[in-house]
Amino acid sequence: MAVQTEKVLTHNLAIGMYVSALDRPWLETDYMLEGFFIETIKDIEKLERLCQFVFIDVELTKQKIKYKSQTEASLFSKIKTIANTDIKFSTIKTIANTDIKDLTFSRKSKRQNIRKEDNQYKKTTSFTKEFRTANQLYKDITITANNLFTNAHAGKNIDILTVKRTATAVVDSVVRNPDAFLWLTRLHEKDTHSHNRSLRTSIWAIAFARYLGLEKEKMNNLSIALLLCNIGKAKLSRELLENEDKLEGEELQEYQKHVDLTLDALKIMGRTPQAIITIIRAHCERFDGSGYPMGLMENEIPFLAQVAGLVTYYEEITNRRVQENSLDPTRAVEHLYKLRDKEFMAELVEEFICSIGIYPVGSIVELNSKEIAIIVEQHSKNQLLPQVLILRDINRKPVTLYKVLDLYEINKTADKIRPKIINTYSLGTFGIDVDEITQGLKRAVIGDNKISDKAWDIKTLLKKVVS
Repeated sequence: MAVQTEKVLTHNLAIGMYVSALDRPWLETDYMLEGFFIETIKDIEKLERLCQFVFIDVELTKQKIKYKSQTEASLFSKIKTIANTDIKFSTIKTIANTDIKDLTFSRKSKRQNIRKEDNQYKKTTSFTKEFRTANQLYKDITITANNLFTNAHAGKNIDILTVKRTATAVVDSVVRNPDAFLWLTRLHEKDTHSHNRSLRTSIWAIAFARYLGLEKEKMNNLSIALLLCNIGKAKLSRELLENEDKLEGEELQEYQKHVDLTLDALKIMGRTPQAIITIIRAHCERFDGSGYPMGLMENEIPFLAQVAGLVTYYEEITNRRVQENSLDPTRAVEHLYKLRDKEFMAELVEEFICSIGIYPVGSIVELNSKEIAIIVEQHSKNQLLPQVLILRDINRKPVTLYKVLDLYEINKTADKIRPKIINTYSLGTFGIDVDEITQGLKRAVIGDNKISDKAWDIKTLLKKVVS
């Protein structure tokens, strides 16, 4: 039986409708799935910005609401006059048969809305140039993170000034071009030691804060807080740390003391700004009150602590101690999406997904050509069509000739061949490891070479490598 669809103008859309097609290709948007139910007013507003009309799957829509055609006044237009906030309709059993004046909206009394700040950061350096700077900074910040954990374990004082200087340098690099540091973060993700996890989380937080347009002082505070947040774990037993993903009961309670242990260590020092303490104290709290140590919920949790908590969780699920339990970036995004208004504020999750893209920098992907590649750099106009470095040919064999493809430019100009991503994989699949990627990346971008859709001869490039 053929699917019955109907064309509907976007200003006549209603909650509960199932959008099966747009008036433009899905690849030109940042939607994760080709087809979805409209669940919030925000969904409709986004469609209004992107499209003039969409196609509705009539049968799927009827399962949610009594279908209204585009000639009828939409429920949305009535609701919009009552509230300007993002309203959830999960508690409304039937919309179509309920008069608008009888609708009871389920609002969270303490709900926060994400408001991007005025700072609009643009990339001011190329990926090629910033990678060289970021590579050295990554080594510096790794040393700083190692020293933090070592000193905490030995009960020694922590050099906050060094942490601040290193964090500020990293913030400046990420502001210039975030992709370089995100590359390095992904390449080193297999190291699960607490100090290196803090390092990677710190970088994710800066990149997200940049996307939100937060001022540099807030980025610095986030970076420093996340570098410091795990020093309390140095006081926990190795057994607790090695089994942190499956602790229960008393062991879990003992593990959760790491927040207080961190705060105690910083209190003894007495030189840590209160803004940083606030982030550390609440970064393990959760939107629904299920976090620790205080059981805060919703906007009882300071905003920067919510940011810190979200990026910390993302790092954990993509980099479990047992690698087989880790989620690849795309599955992690899908997992996070299900936690909206549960463990994390919905708007924050959605903004984070937009900031890292469906295919984050450093992700291993498969193209429709059957080639295997790694994401090099996001495209500002379409995150579904980034720049990719080909690592395996159509037979899954290592390539002898590296080439970087700009999927957006190719799709924009090509008549027939339109490469796109069809699948994602975890690091290690097809024998792809950190060393191969690191060496391949250095050979491809170090020197005067500029990333493009051209193929590069490795032997020629080796002569240009800066040692």
